[in-house]
Amino acid sequence: MLRTSLMLSALALALPAQAETCNALQAQLSSRENIKTYLQQETARDVICAIALMADGQESSYCYAIFDYRTTDARDAFNLLNTNLSNCFTAKSQKGAGGLVNHPDSFDQNQFCAPNAHLSLSLKDKGNLNQTLVFLRLDGTSAPDSACQ
Repeated sequence: MLRTSLMLSALALALPAQAETCNALQAQLSSRENIKTYLQQETARDVICAIALMADGQESSYCYAIFDYRTTDARDAFNLLNTNLSNCFTAKSQKGAGGLVNHPDSFDQNQFCAPNAHLSLSLKDKGNLNQTLVFLRLDGTSAPDSACQ
């Protein structure tokens, strides 16, 4: 979290417009309702949202947009969201899918460190459903993660 705060502070000094954009993005991604609005805005899709309980007792809020199976629209939306998040948040180092995956045909995931939370962006191809899903998840955290410092 310190690294993320320093990154936002450095942006504020170097690029005031970028810092404003990042502060606005941080506010947009601060709650499930805000994530829903942001994902709808960026994908031009209806989204489905829910809350899950994580193993450490913290809540995880997630929303996902549904696309036709393996369309370029889905990949483009994922790439746009990834660029937006990468411009404002530190990437969290990880290996593999980062936990259990609900059996997609393919799975891309990028994780980011945000103040007091972790963000996860995933692209999941689901052949049985004939859908590709773009997930945006906000995991609350009570302790700093060594991958984010």
